[in-house]
Amino acid sequence: MKIPYSFEIENNLSNLLITPESFANLVLKYKDIQTVIWWLSVDNFFETNKKPSFSVKRFLGLKEKRYQYNFQKEPKHFHWVQSFYAEHFLKSKDISDIKHLSDYLNDIFIDEVKNIKFDSTNKENSIAYNPKKGYEITKILIEKTPHLKWVAIENMTPTEVKELLLKSKIYIDFGHHPGKDRIPREAAICGCIVITNTRGSASFFEDVSIPNNYKIDYSPEKEQEIIKLLETSLFDYDEKSKEFEFYKTKIINEETKFNFDLEEILRNSQNY
Repeated sequence: MKIPYSFEIENNLSNLLITPESFANLVLKYKDIQTVIWWLSVDNFFETNKKPSFSVKRFLGLKEKRYQYNFQKEPKHFHWVQSFYAEHFLKSKDISDIKHLSDYLNDIFIDEVKNIKFDSTNKENSIAYNPKKGYEITKILIEKTPHLKWVAIENMTPTEVKELLLKSKIYIDFGHHPGKDRIPREAAICGCIVITNTRGSASFFEDVSIPNNYKIDYSPEKEQEIIKLLETSLFDYDEKSKEFEFYKTKIINEETKFNFDLEEILRNSQNY
């Protein structure tokens, strides 16, 4: 299927400009077109909208036109959110007209995996983790548990990530969760017990739909509690993994929900 495209933004009311939060300032640059910020992350908004520490124009004493998005109310401007965490954030900025449009996993994590029955016979006693997220905490836990097998997700293709998660019994993520994160969902659909903290979207059951006892905010006082959870999850995997069936079913249905939500958004809006 050939999708029409353009190298320029046609700034008129009949068009709709959809931008992620990392390019939120674009909605101020184009005044005539209808605009949507699709909030795929909350944290990226702050990272990408920082005022640069150095500017050539500022250095030369020239006037600098910079578009800074500050949640201004605009009649042709709308918000979509990928997570309930983002919705909560926008409501704190007095924005109420919010539409939910999440995302879904690559087919290699759904079609090829969803019918596998996981148990201790097809899983290893290993814990997968992402060294780019919350490693300062994970490193402490690794050092405290030399009797456990930890495997890092790094320098891997999507297929290699899938193969690792299919073998692992646990996926742990003590980093920040800026949106409805992908790897926890990939891990769950691959039969992993998912353990997180309550930072960002992980604090919302709608985004990370796992039982509360698998969400622990790290502190030195809680180290033994976390280690015990890891050990019981590994050695009582067949029972503990049953607690993640709701999350897995929800993940399997995400593409259907995405298509339904998008149709509803476009059907019920008089502006688009």
